Amino acid sequence: MLPTPPTPDNPGRLPAAWWIPDDGVLHGLERELHRELPPDHPLYGARVRAAARCEACDDVLFRVTDRSFRWAVVHLTWSGRQEQSPWPRTTPLADLEGPQRFLHDGTSDA
Repeated sequence: MLPTPPTPDNPGRLPAAWWIPDDGVLHGLERELHRELPPDHPLYGARVRAAARCEACDDVLFRVTDRSFRWAVVHLTWSGRQEQSPWPRTTPLADLEGPQRFLHDGTSDA
C-alpha cells in the first residue's frame, strides 16, 4: 500500500512547518495573491483557494480549479500591489503525489 501524500485535506499528514490557518487568514492570503499577480502570471485570473502555509518560509499552497495544474506553491511579496514577473514566485504542481520537495520541514531550502 502506498503512503498517503501530505495534503491539506489530511492536515495530520502535512510536514511540521506547514499548517492550515483559519478561514480569515486563508481569505487574506487569497486577496494578497490577487493584488500581486501581473497579467502575464500563470495564476492571473485563476480561481484559487489558499490551503496551507509554511511558517518556515512563508510559502502558501493554493488549490487551483481552472488551470492545467491543480496546485501552486506561491511565495507572496506582501507588497500589497501588483508585482512584475516572475513575482510572486510560483511553482505549479499537477498533483501532490511523489516527492514532496515543496512541502519541506523548514530544515532546508531544498
